[in-house]
Amino acid sequence: MTAMAKALWRRAPIIVLVAMVSVGLGFGNSLASHHKHKRQFPTVVQTKYGKVKGYHNTDQTVAWTGIPFAKPPVGDLRWKAPRNPERWRGVLDATQPCVPCTQLLTTEKWIRTGEAEGSEDCLYLSIYRPSHNKRFLPVYVYIHGGSNNFGTANDYDGSNIAAKGDMVVVVVQYRLGPLGWFTHPALREGRSSLDDSGNFGTLDNIKALQWIRKNIRAFGGNPHNVTITGESAGAHNVMNLVISPLAKGLFHRAMSESGGMTTDTVAEGEEQAEDHIDALLSTCIENDEAIEECLRNIPAGELFEAYFAMFGTLPTYDAYQDGVVIPGSVVSTIRSGKYNKVPIILGANQYETKSFMPLYGPSLYLPWFDLIGVLDDNGKTVDDVLPTDFDKELYEISGYYGSRNWRGKFVDERARALKEQQNRVYAYQFNWGGPGSGPSPFDFIYGAGHAMEIAFFFGGDESLWGYGYNPDNDTPGRVALSDAMMRYLANFAKRGNPNGAGLPVWRKWSNRDGGPKVILFDSDYDEALLDMSTEEVSILEEQSKLAAEIGTWDSIAQETYGWVPWAFQWSTPE
Repeated sequence: MTAMAKALWRRAPIIVLVAMVSVGLGFGNSLASHHKHKRQFPTVVQTKYGKVKGYHNTDQTVAWTGIPFAKPPVGDLRWKAPRNPERWRGVLDATQPCVPCTQLLTTEKWIRTGEAEGSEDCLYLSIYRPSHNKRFLPVYVYIHGGSNNFGTANDYDGSNIAAKGDMVVVVVQYRLGPLGWFTHPALREGRSSLDDSGNFGTLDNIKALQWIRKNIRAFGGNPHNVTITGESAGAHNVMNLVISPLAKGLFHRAMSESGGMTTDTVAEGEEQAEDHIDALLSTCIENDEAIEECLRNIPAGELFEAYFAMFGTLPTYDAYQDGVVIPGSVVSTIRSGKYNKVPIILGANQYETKSFMPLYGPSLYLPWFDLIGVLDDNGKTVDDVLPTDFDKELYEISGYYGSRNWRGKFVDERARALKEQQNRVYAYQFNWGGPGSGPSPFDFIYGAGHAMEIAFFFGGDESLWGYGYNPDNDTPGRVALSDAMMRYLANFAKRGNPNGAGLPVWRKWSNRDGGPKVILFDSDYDEALLDMSTEEVSILEEQSKLAAEIGTWDSIAQETYGWVPWAFQWSTPE
């Protein structure tokens, strides 16, 4: 990985926050059975820590939002492992949104600002379930993404998938950025391996799963049937739970959507911490405080704002291979056989990197950022922004080979390792949005870009920023595909197998040459033609093809732009 590629990768936002709107898309033969259960589920339930009051957020679902699953990690508990929440008297009002964790304000189009928002007191979760009184339902836990430095549970409405899938859906929050992942000798006290691990966001997710195991029965969920899912950074967190010995027994299936981050060594984590300290150094010197005292007492938002002021963005925050919470890299831990073996789904989108490329235009001295304006109907066309065939080819090649690299690393390499250890491994490639499914010019600019699949699994009626589809502009086959993806997900959550009546067969990943690899999710589901692909992606082979492709350019093009596609080769084989 080149220095430029690594810098782009570590400072790239790798998930969009998509607001999910609850709209009944109809399963046909609905998986939900609320019509058969006339008795309504109570809105007030008793947890181990006290009573909570929820509300009927739709005609078909009950919700509880903003439930604390840990003690606020503030004061002396900053950069400490999460503690159990305090008990409360009376009835907790669980009808308000979760307070977001401290983060930089980020626009819906992934544009960072230098202003911090949120609170350190943010370890809350939200629960959605069908309004009928059926009990012992599968539990579906969603871990939001956002480079592990932004995001909130409030952006994911679990109502549709709860009602359609007949599940209890839990969306969790966790500490973000330098509050969630931060390791430095000045903060290690030597009294607790968990407090010293630096993996505080990972431990928050584990604490949330512990809370679910103890309390989800009160909400009608089955604590012995828990599926964890996350997208992008959330998928990174899911895979960290898969390999963490501390998460053993807390979940029973897992799904990784568009995971795009790898674990770091402690030394790499310390290097990142030093960047934060450098950004804060003037404050620490001015106040004549030691590093530890400075870090523990500085307002949380300044940890984010100072870094942004110095570097102009934020890095991703990867989990650290501390040997306690995270034993090693994902693939090496899987290959050791010492991980939490559960049925698993791995997936990636056909054009993951295209969602980032317009944002990277300025840093690459390319006009790609103007493509966002094209989709916002600013009067420009793709031809105005990319006037020559080579301009378009450079954009397409960068997006294509960057996305092949992504899939090779985070689906194929991991699936191969998993299949050597266990049987139930499933994989998908999400293709919706390209020519034939997505509208023009969205199909070229983003297509099946990063985060496009989220609304399909949640049953939302609007894609990323509304560019792909919205309530006023839909495309043939889109609803049927979303319907199928939710059914696969519900089946998987129930029994660890996504297949079921009325669905094309989703075959398990095979390590045999020519064996099934991934199911392809695209608009042709309208014709019941979801196909299995036998293609296996190798990072080294794709990089060889990329080098050959660039080799066909004239010498001036190679010298001027030959480095651009390599900037999106973020990952190497493990």
